[in-house]
Amino acid sequence: MSKNCTLEEIAVLLLEHDKFVLCPHVSPDGDALGSTLALKIALEKAGKKVMLMVDDDTPKAFGFLPQIETFVKPDECAETEADLLVVLDASSLDRIGKVVQAVKAKAIVNIDHHISNTQFADYLYLNTEAAATAEILCSLVEMLGVEPDKDLATCLYTGIYTDCGSFRFGNTTPATMRAAAKLLEYGARPNEISDALGTHTRANIEMLAKVLQTLSFYNNGAVSVIEINNDLYDKDVNTDNFISFARYIEGVDVAVLFKAVEPNVTRVSMRSQNTDVAAIALSFGGGGHIRAAGCTVELPLAEAKLKVLDAIGKAL
Repeated sequence: MSKNCTLEEIAVLLLEHDKFVLCPHVSPDGDALGSTLALKIALEKAGKKVMLMVDDDTPKAFGFLPQIETFVKPDECAETEADLLVVLDASSLDRIGKVVQAVKAKAIVNIDHHISNTQFADYLYLNTEAAATAEILCSLVEMLGVEPDKDLATCLYTGIYTDCGSFRFGNTTPATMRAAAKLLEYGARPNEISDALGTHTRANIEMLAKVLQTLSFYNNGAVSVIEINNDLYDKDVNTDNFISFARYIEGVDVAVLFKAVEPNVTRVSMRSQNTDVAAIALSFGGGGHIRAAGCTVELPLAEAKLKVLDAIGKAL
Protein backbone atom coordinates (compact mmCIF):
# COMPACT_ATOMS: atom_id res chain seq x y z
CA MET A 1 0.00 0.00 0.00
CA SER A 2 1.35 3.39 -0.99
CA LYS A 3 2.06 5.89 1.77
CA ASN A 4 0.60 9.26 0.89
CA CYS A 5 3.13 11.90 1.92
CA THR A 6 3.28 15.63 2.28
CA LEU A 7 5.76 17.42 0.05
CA GLU A 8 7.81 18.21 3.17
CA GLU A 9 8.03 14.47 3.93
CA ILE A 10 9.20 13.79 0.37
CA ALA A 11 11.92 16.44 0.74
CA VAL A 12 13.13 14.89 4.00
CA LEU A 13 13.12 11.42 2.41
CA LEU A 14 15.24 12.63 -0.52
CA LEU A 15 17.72 14.40 1.72
CA GLU A 16 18.11 11.26 3.87
CA HIS A 17 19.38 9.19 0.92
CA ASP A 18 22.36 9.48 -1.41
CA LYS A 19 21.91 7.38 -4.57
CA PHE A 20 18.99 7.89 -6.92
CA VAL A 21 17.58 6.75 -10.22
CA LEU A 22 15.02 9.19 -11.63
CA CYS A 23 12.62 8.28 -14.42
CA PRO A 24 9.65 9.81 -16.28
CA HIS A 25 6.89 7.98 -18.14
CA VAL A 26 7.34 6.43 -21.57
CA SER A 27 6.61 8.71 -24.52
CA PRO A 28 7.98 11.53 -22.36
CA ASP A 29 6.57 15.02 -22.82
CA GLY A 30 7.85 18.40 -21.67
CA ASP A 31 6.59 18.01 -18.12
CA ALA A 32 8.01 14.51 -17.69
CA LEU A 33 11.41 15.49 -19.06
CA GLY A 34 11.58 18.92 -17.44
CA SER A 35 10.59 17.64 -14.01
CA THR A 36 13.05 14.75 -14.11
CA LEU A 37 15.94 16.92 -15.27
CA ALA A 38 15.16 19.62 -12.72
CA LEU A 39 15.15 17.13 -9.84
CA LYS A 40 18.49 15.74 -11.07
CA ILE A 41 20.02 19.21 -11.04
CA ALA A 42 18.59 19.96 -7.59
CA LEU A 43 19.71 16.67 -6.03
CA GLU A 44 23.21 17.02 -7.46
CA LYS A 45 23.39 20.51 -5.97
CA ALA A 46 22.59 18.80 -2.66
CA GLY A 47 25.55 16.43 -3.14
CA LYS A 48 23.61 13.35 -4.29
CA LYS A 49 24.46 10.76 -6.95
CA VAL A 50 21.80 10.68 -9.66
CA MET A 51 21.13 8.60 -12.77
CA LEU A 52 18.37 9.33 -15.28
CA MET A 53 16.62 6.45 -17.02
CA VAL A 54 13.75 6.33 -19.52
CA ASP A 55 12.42 3.38 -21.49
CA ASP A 56 12.02 5.41 -24.66
CA ASP A 57 13.66 7.93 -26.94
CA THR A 58 13.71 11.55 -25.83
CA PRO A 59 12.01 13.73 -28.48
CA LYS A 60 14.37 15.95 -30.45
CA ALA A 61 12.03 18.88 -29.85
CA PHE A 62 13.30 18.97 -26.27
CA GLY A 63 16.96 18.82 -27.22
CA PHE A 64 17.43 22.33 -25.82
CA LEU A 65 16.80 21.15 -22.24
CA PRO A 66 19.96 21.19 -20.10
CA GLN A 67 21.49 17.73 -19.54
CA ILE A 68 18.87 15.89 -21.59
CA GLU A 69 21.71 13.86 -23.09
CA THR A 70 22.27 12.20 -19.69
CA PHE A 71 19.21 9.95 -20.01
CA VAL A 72 20.01 6.26 -20.49
CA LYS A 73 17.73 3.40 -21.49
CA PRO A 74 17.23 0.36 -19.24
CA ASP A 75 18.45 -1.95 -22.03
CA GLU A 76 21.74 -0.05 -22.18
CA CYS A 77 22.88 -0.80 -18.63
CA ALA A 78 23.18 -3.69 -16.22
CA GLU A 79 20.92 -3.88 -13.16
CA THR A 80 21.34 -0.61 -11.31
CA GLU A 81 21.24 -0.30 -7.54
CA ALA A 82 19.84 2.81 -5.88
CA ASP A 83 18.53 3.96 -2.54
CA LEU A 84 15.43 5.34 -4.20
CA LEU A 85 13.78 5.05 -7.61
CA VAL A 86 11.94 8.35 -8.08
CA VAL A 87 9.19 8.21 -10.69
CA LEU A 88 8.04 11.59 -11.98
CA ASP A 89 4.84 12.47 -13.83
CA ALA A 90 3.80 8.81 -14.24
CA SER A 91 0.50 7.52 -12.91
CA SER A 92 1.18 3.78 -12.97
CA LEU A 93 4.07 1.32 -12.92
CA ASP A 94 3.23 0.26 -16.47
CA ARG A 95 4.00 3.80 -17.60
CA ILE A 96 7.74 3.46 -16.88
CA GLY A 97 8.30 0.31 -18.93
CA LYS A 98 11.42 -1.75 -18.31
CA VAL A 99 12.88 0.69 -15.79
CA VAL A 100 11.16 -1.16 -12.96
CA GLN A 101 13.07 -4.35 -13.85
CA ALA A 102 16.37 -2.57 -14.47
CA VAL A 103 16.58 -0.78 -11.11
CA LYS A 104 17.03 -2.46 -7.74
CA ALA A 105 15.94 0.18 -5.24
CA LYS A 106 15.08 0.10 -1.56
CA ALA A 107 11.86 1.99 -2.28
CA ILE A 108 9.92 3.74 -5.05
CA VAL A 109 8.91 7.39 -4.71
CA ASN A 110 6.26 8.84 -7.02
CA ILE A 111 5.66 12.56 -7.55
CA ASP A 112 2.68 13.16 -9.80
CA HIS A 113 -0.38 15.24 -10.65
CA HIS A 114 -2.53 12.83 -12.67
CA ILE A 115 -6.01 12.04 -11.41
CA SER A 116 -5.58 8.50 -12.81
CA ASN A 117 -2.68 7.72 -10.43
CA THR A 118 -2.86 4.09 -9.24
CA GLN A 119 -0.86 4.72 -6.03
CA PHE A 120 1.76 2.10 -6.93
CA ALA A 121 4.74 3.64 -5.12
CA ASP A 122 5.99 3.10 -1.58
CA TYR A 123 5.90 6.87 -1.08
CA LEU A 124 3.52 9.08 -3.04
CA TYR A 125 3.03 12.80 -3.35
CA LEU A 126 0.00 13.45 -5.54
CA ASN A 127 -1.45 16.88 -6.23
CA THR A 128 -4.13 16.73 -8.90
CA GLU A 129 -4.69 20.49 -8.60
CA ALA A 130 -1.21 21.23 -9.97
CA ALA A 131 -1.09 22.07 -13.67
CA ALA A 132 2.11 20.07 -14.03
CA THR A 133 4.48 17.92 -12.04
CA ALA A 134 6.98 20.71 -12.70
CA GLU A 135 4.73 23.05 -10.71
CA ILE A 136 5.08 20.66 -7.75
CA LEU A 137 8.85 20.55 -8.24
CA CYS A 138 9.05 24.33 -7.89
CA SER A 139 8.06 23.98 -4.23
CA LEU A 140 10.07 20.78 -3.67
CA VAL A 141 13.30 22.39 -4.89
CA GLU A 142 12.91 25.14 -2.31
CA MET A 143 12.41 22.53 0.43
CA LEU A 144 15.65 20.81 -0.62
CA GLY A 145 17.49 24.00 0.26
CA VAL A 146 19.30 24.42 -3.06
CA GLU A 147 19.65 27.60 -5.10
CA PRO A 148 17.80 27.36 -8.44
CA ASP A 149 19.77 28.46 -11.49
CA LYS A 150 18.88 29.11 -15.13
CA ASP A 151 19.22 25.45 -16.14
CA LEU A 152 16.90 24.26 -13.38
CA ALA A 153 14.44 27.07 -14.08
CA THR A 154 14.44 26.30 -17.81
CA CYS A 155 13.52 22.68 -17.15
CA LEU A 156 10.69 23.55 -14.76
CA TYR A 157 9.29 26.36 -16.91
CA THR A 158 9.23 24.01 -19.91
CA GLY A 159 7.30 21.44 -17.87
CA ILE A 160 4.68 23.94 -16.80
CA TYR A 161 4.47 25.70 -20.18
CA THR A 162 3.84 22.48 -22.10
CA ASP A 163 1.40 20.83 -19.69
CA CYS A 164 -0.92 23.83 -19.46
CA GLY A 165 -0.87 24.50 -23.20
CA SER A 166 1.24 27.65 -23.07
CA PHE A 167 -1.02 28.86 -20.22
CA ARG A 168 -4.14 28.43 -22.38
CA PHE A 169 -5.68 25.33 -20.76
CA GLY A 170 -8.20 25.29 -17.94
CA ASN A 171 -5.63 23.76 -15.56
CA THR A 172 -3.78 27.09 -15.44
CA THR A 173 -4.30 28.55 -11.97
CA PRO A 174 -2.97 31.54 -10.03
CA ALA A 175 -0.49 29.12 -8.40
CA THR A 176 0.67 28.07 -11.87
CA MET A 177 1.33 31.64 -12.89
CA ARG A 178 3.10 32.46 -9.63
CA ALA A 179 5.38 29.44 -10.06
CA ALA A 180 6.19 30.47 -13.63
CA ALA A 181 6.91 34.05 -12.54
CA LYS A 182 9.36 32.83 -9.92
CA LEU A 183 11.13 30.71 -12.53
CA LEU A 184 11.65 33.87 -14.61
CA GLU A 185 13.38 35.40 -11.59
CA TYR A 186 15.67 32.36 -11.51
CA GLY A 187 16.68 32.87 -15.15
CA ALA A 188 14.18 31.06 -17.38
CA ARG A 189 13.74 32.84 -20.72
CA PRO A 190 10.18 32.40 -22.07
CA ASN A 191 11.08 33.59 -25.56
CA GLU A 192 13.93 31.09 -25.85
CA ILE A 193 11.75 28.22 -24.69
CA SER A 194 8.71 29.11 -26.83
CA ASP A 195 10.94 29.65 -29.88
CA ALA A 196 12.62 26.28 -29.37
CA LEU A 197 9.30 24.47 -28.99
CA GLY A 198 7.59 26.44 -31.76
CA THR A 199 10.23 25.82 -34.41
CA HIS A 200 9.29 22.90 -36.67
CA THR A 201 11.58 20.88 -38.88
CA ARG A 202 10.75 20.43 -42.53
CA ALA A 203 10.15 16.72 -41.82
CA ASN A 204 7.64 17.67 -39.12
CA ILE A 205 5.57 19.83 -41.46
CA GLU A 206 5.76 17.32 -44.29
CA MET A 207 4.50 14.56 -41.99
CA LEU A 208 1.72 16.79 -40.63
CA ALA A 209 0.47 17.34 -44.18
CA LYS A 210 0.23 13.57 -44.68
CA VAL A 211 -1.32 12.90 -41.27
CA LEU A 212 -4.07 15.49 -41.80
CA GLN A 213 -5.14 13.54 -44.89
CA THR A 214 -6.13 10.68 -42.54
CA LEU A 215 -8.58 12.89 -40.61
CA SER A 216 -11.87 11.06 -40.08
CA PHE A 217 -14.94 11.47 -37.89
CA TYR A 218 -17.07 9.10 -35.83
CA ASN A 219 -20.14 9.25 -33.57
CA ASN A 220 -21.86 11.90 -35.67
CA GLY A 221 -18.79 14.11 -35.66
CA ALA A 222 -18.20 13.99 -31.90
CA VAL A 223 -14.97 12.01 -32.35
CA SER A 224 -12.15 13.01 -34.67
CA VAL A 225 -9.23 10.72 -35.53
CA ILE A 226 -5.84 11.13 -37.17
CA GLU A 227 -3.37 8.31 -37.77
CA ILE A 228 0.33 7.68 -38.22
CA ASN A 229 0.80 4.21 -39.67
CA ASN A 230 3.93 2.06 -39.63
CA ASP A 231 5.11 3.34 -42.99
CA LEU A 232 4.74 6.97 -41.95
CA TYR A 233 6.07 6.71 -38.39
CA ASP A 234 9.48 8.25 -37.77
CA LYS A 235 10.74 8.36 -34.19
CA ASP A 236 12.84 11.42 -35.01
CA VAL A 237 9.83 13.54 -36.00
CA ASN A 238 8.00 15.28 -33.18
CA THR A 239 4.26 14.70 -33.50
CA ASP A 240 3.13 15.82 -30.03
CA ASN A 241 1.17 18.83 -31.29
CA PHE A 242 -0.58 17.04 -34.17
CA ILE A 243 -3.61 16.15 -32.06
CA SER A 244 -4.45 19.84 -31.65
CA PHE A 245 -5.46 19.96 -35.31
CA ALA A 246 -8.04 17.23 -34.68
CA ARG A 247 -9.16 18.68 -31.35
CA TYR A 248 -10.15 22.21 -32.26
CA ILE A 249 -12.85 21.36 -34.78
CA GLU A 250 -16.43 22.51 -34.33
CA GLY A 251 -18.61 19.72 -32.93
CA VAL A 252 -15.71 17.52 -31.80
CA ASP A 253 -15.68 16.33 -28.19
CA VAL A 254 -12.90 13.72 -28.33
CA ALA A 255 -9.84 13.88 -30.59
CA VAL A 256 -7.58 10.84 -30.97
CA LEU A 257 -4.14 10.31 -32.49
CA PHE A 258 -3.22 6.70 -33.24
CA LYS A 259 0.51 6.18 -33.79
CA ALA A 260 1.91 2.82 -34.89
CA VAL A 261 5.36 2.81 -33.28
CA GLU A 262 5.85 -0.91 -34.02
CA PRO A 263 3.85 -3.41 -36.11
CA ASN A 264 2.00 -4.62 -32.99
CA VAL A 265 2.32 -1.56 -30.75
CA THR A 266 0.08 1.50 -31.08
CA ARG A 267 0.34 4.64 -28.98
CA VAL A 268 -2.87 6.52 -28.41
CA SER A 269 -3.25 10.18 -27.44
CA MET A 270 -6.66 11.57 -26.53
CA ARG A 271 -7.94 15.09 -25.90
CA SER A 272 -11.49 16.07 -25.02
CA GLN A 273 -13.84 18.93 -24.31
CA ASN A 274 -16.18 17.02 -21.97
CA THR A 275 -15.52 13.26 -21.88
CA ASP A 276 -13.27 11.71 -19.21
CA VAL A 277 -10.49 10.34 -21.42
CA ALA A 278 -8.34 9.50 -18.38
CA ALA A 279 -10.79 6.72 -17.49
CA ILE A 280 -10.62 5.39 -21.05
CA ALA A 281 -6.82 5.47 -21.06
CA LEU A 282 -6.69 3.76 -17.67
CA SER A 283 -8.79 0.88 -19.01
CA PHE A 284 -5.99 0.24 -21.51
CA GLY A 285 -3.19 0.53 -18.93
CA GLY A 286 -2.50 4.20 -19.58
CA GLY A 287 -3.40 7.35 -17.71
CA GLY A 288 -3.51 11.10 -17.70
CA HIS A 289 -6.00 13.84 -17.06
CA ILE A 290 -9.77 14.02 -17.57
CA ARG A 291 -9.27 16.13 -20.71
CA ALA A 292 -5.87 14.82 -21.88
CA ALA A 293 -4.69 11.22 -21.60
CA GLY A 294 -2.88 8.46 -23.42
CA CYS A 295 -2.08 4.77 -23.48
CA THR A 296 -0.11 2.13 -25.35
CA VAL A 297 -2.10 -0.74 -26.90
CA GLU A 298 -0.15 -3.83 -27.92
CA LEU A 299 -2.06 -4.36 -31.13
CA PRO A 300 -1.68 -3.28 -34.76
CA LEU A 301 -3.08 0.17 -35.41
CA ALA A 302 -6.30 -1.01 -37.08
CA GLU A 303 -7.18 -3.33 -34.19
CA ALA A 304 -6.21 -0.80 -31.52
CA LYS A 305 -8.34 1.81 -33.28
CA LEU A 306 -11.44 -0.43 -33.18
CA LYS A 307 -11.06 -1.15 -29.47
CA VAL A 308 -10.34 2.42 -28.42
CA LEU A 309 -13.12 3.92 -30.55
CA ASP A 310 -15.54 1.38 -29.08
CA ALA A 311 -14.53 2.47 -25.55
CA ILE A 312 -14.89 6.15 -26.48
CA GLY A 313 -18.32 5.52 -28.02
CA LYS A 314 -19.52 3.92 -24.79
CA ALA A 315 -18.14 6.83 -22.77
CA LEU A 316 -19.76 9.59 -24.79
